[in-house]
Amino acid sequence: MFRLIRLLLSLAMLAVLVWFATNVPLGKRTLWGHLQAIFATQAAKDLADGTKEEAEKVARKVREELHHDGGAARARPLEDVDDRERRQLDKLVKEKTHQTEPR
Repeated sequence: MFRLIRLLLSLAMLAVLVWFATNVPLGKRTLWGHLQAIFATQAAKDLADGTKEEAEKVARKVREELHHDGGAARARPLEDVDDRERRQLDKLVKEKTHQTEPR
């Protein structure tokens, strides 16, 4: 029941926000009008274009890296750990997880 009330309250608040943004003038424009004017500027368009170019560079680089190793980096096994190191690591894990054995 509480979830339904919370959902209805959230929807009502969203409706009030949309009404306010489109109907209440804040200076020469409404909030929606101000946002449209801001995002229509050349600076905003330059920012969007620059972000898109950089994202494409990163995506291209990731694709190249994945293509070059062919998944080999994920297929390599981990280094072997000798018994002494394994005991020390097990002891450390137990200490950190508060599962130490009584002495």
